[in-house]
Amino acid sequence: MRTLLAVLALLLVAAAPAQAEEKLVTLYSPPIDSEPYVHKSTTVQLKADGKQAPAEPGYVLGFQEMSLVDSKDPDAKPLPVAKMMVHHFLYFTQGRARAETGGCLGGDFLAGRGEEHPSGRFDNVAPPDIRARYGIQNATPEGKAPAWMLTAMVMNHYQRSKRFYVRTRIWYTNEPRTPVYPTAVGDCRHLLNGMAYDVPGGGLPGSTFTDRSTWTAPFSGRIIGAASHHHGGAINHTLTSQTCGRPLFDAKAYYGAADHPYNTIRPILHEPGPIANGTFRSAQGVPVAAGEVLERVALHDNATLHVAAMGFWVLLLAKDDAVTGCQPMPSDLSEVTVPAKYDTLAPFVFSRAVPQLFKPGGPLKPFNGRVGDQFFRAGRVTAKVGQRLTWRFTGVEPHSVTVANGPRGFSSNYLGNVTGNYSFTPTVAGTYRLTCLIHPTTMAQTLVVKRS
Repeated sequence: MRTLLAVLALLLVAAAPAQAEEKLVTLYSPPIDSEPYVHKSTTVQLKADGKQAPAEPGYVLGFQEMSLVDSKDPDAKPLPVAKMMVHHFLYFTQGRARAETGGCLGGDFLAGRGEEHPSGRFDNVAPPDIRARYGIQNATPEGKAPAWMLTAMVMNHYQRSKRFYVRTRIWYTNEPRTPVYPTAVGDCRHLLNGMAYDVPGGGLPGSTFTDRSTWTAPFSGRIIGAASHHHGGAINHTLTSQTCGRPLFDAKAYYGAADHPYNTIRPILHEPGPIANGTFRSAQGVPVAAGEVLERVALHDNATLHVAAMGFWVLLLAKDDAVTGCQPMPSDLSEVTVPAKYDTLAPFVFSRAVPQLFKPGGPLKPFNGRVGDQFFRAGRVTAKVGQRLTWRFTGVEPHSVTVANGPRGFSSNYLGNVTGNYSFTPTVAGTYRLTCLIHPTTMAQTLVVKRS
């Protein structure tokens, strides 16, 4: 009898479907080298080898960590933000199946981290109940694991070159899940500028600048996660349903206290941004029907200039054909990244002028704009209100023409240009202290605009 029972037990085990439990997988980018005091974007390929990206097809259930480390020791502490500050990470698959939507960033967009996540940890964003139901499918149409791609914009505050790795920890499974589609909802016209736009400033105290756009749901489904990426004098960022006449998400910008590293770091390579600005989750999901129109409104301070500002949402959208019309909002919707210590309105941040870190010398000369590797030519120039100014890029490194501080804000492509031209016509007189966003400690130009 014992033998018979043992055989039956073995047969039952053999007949049961194989269960692949979720695993917490640690991945590393190839080494990335950063020069001191640069604000540079680097793109690297991640092989589907189990070390850089998953080797087997499956589902990404959530990201636990996206951080910078200087070794592949799994216990290595992330580099401090006062030394290596992350502006953003963007992860993409390469040829993922079911890439049916992705918004402005395309169907292969996978995930990202912005400066509003100083710790690089996301434990609360994908709790076990959500991971048990949903996942981003990580497979090619042929059923293989796709390679990934990572873009990392990092600001190096070490006084030397620094080699680092991007360490990524994901929850992963081979079990089937309800597919989730990461979708970037913003003004896609900003895509050619890396989703950035300029807030000109010059308004009265308390004045605001608004960047808005609409997005139409391509299919019926539920939003199980939503994260706001919003900086540049950010105040708050909303997503509402025009079709149903109701708010979906309202993301306040949370700023660090005066002693937070974002506000004390020197030299200032980037305007101090929020330490959080709205990340939401719901296992029930916010219902949106096919064809439903959502409006995004990003509100910025406009009393001072804010160049290379951003405002877009990342939604995790799961299909659900049962969603029709304007169904009730979920009862479990919550904001999960509210910092323990913060300031929601930060006039001490908004009013802080970003310095021109390199001081150009020489006499004032009539404007003649040329931008090359490590120089503006000439260093100090004059122009008149209404005069069209054109800078020509002639180097082999990317550079930008960006107002650090002055009467109004403007900037060429914040990712930098190697060739081509950038033009701007000033309408306000004054002294414009220009910089290269990528090389702010070695490149600058002072433009004095006079009334005609």
